[in-house]
Amino acid sequence: MLLVAVAVVVLVLSLSSRSGGRGRTSATSLKRGPRSHTTSRGRPKVAYETRADAQAHAHLLTLRDGAPMNVYQCDTCAKWHAGHVK
Repeated sequence: MLLVAVAVVVLVLSLSSRSGGRGRTSATSLKRGPRSHTTSRGRPKVAYETRADAQAHAHLLTLRDGAPMNVYQCDTCAKWHAGHVK
């Protein structure tokens, strides 16, 4: 019985790391990659409900760090994120 339970846990973890969960593709899993939900330092990205909230925070980050920031609507969660201008 224990062996079956361990096998199920391993299978679930294996599948979840590939798909990232319901409604996500492999490119949006929590591993670093395009449209991931972690920063380059591995921290979760901050999500904003409105574009205006994201723009206000991006402006503060630009003033604080001196690096220009932009905002974008996430394809995965449909919320807004602030990111560095590329």
